[in-house]
Amino acid sequence: MTVFTVARQLGSRGDDIAEQVASKLGYELVDRRLVEEIAGITDTSTEEVERYDEKGEGRFKFFLKKLLVPEVAPGTFPLSAAAYAPEFGLEFSYVREHDTTSATYLDRGTYQLLITTLVQDYGQTGKAVIVGRASQVVLAGHPNVCHVKMVAPIETRVERVVEHRDVNREQAHKLVEQHDQWRQSYLRNFHDADWNDPLLYDLTINTGKMTPEAAVDLLVNHAVNAS
Repeated sequence: MTVFTVARQLGSRGDDIAEQVASKLGYELVDRRLVEEIAGITDTSTEEVERYDEKGEGRFKFFLKKLLVPEVAPGTFPLSAAAYAPEFGLEFSYVREHDTTSATYLDRGTYQLLITTLVQDYGQTGKAVIVGRASQVVLAGHPNVCHVKMVAPIETRVERVVEHRDVNREQAHKLVEQHDQWRQSYLRNFHDADWNDPLLYDLTINTGKMTPEAAVDLLVNHAVNAS
């Protein structure tokens, strides 16, 4: 059995590829469920978990809100397709302030311990596609894990973000750059690793050259042949 970890650049279509690979192999797709599991374990909300989660770090949520959601007068509704950014775990139809009155049992240290433990647990299942969460580092050296990185040229990524989000090219470029910086910072700060280190990965796929369908077939065939 082969477990996949999938690191991906924004606009590389890595999330879609991971989902299709999991579906074709009958594997568990381990992504959003990590947020939900930690919320259940700590008796807190998914929104609270996303303050620490890979896709919801507080300062990046703020960056995206400022970039994508226009300023409006009190009492009005800034509804926009731009307010939907699932790559970052963000789905906000209104600009809401974080509720600081609710009790929480989660902090950065607890989150890191739980996310690492859960990723390790899924790595033992033999049938999982784990998206992000520094899984390429947490499961480094595991004999039954294939670490995959999805990349694409920056202009290709910008075009894809423009195509699928209600943003212009300048905004899309800022999103792509911010996402790249944040990925690097996350691994460096919490795992003392370099996101761009090629030795963290067994396979790097450039979706500017290879179609998502071909990438899915490549990974599925690898899993089947490794069984």
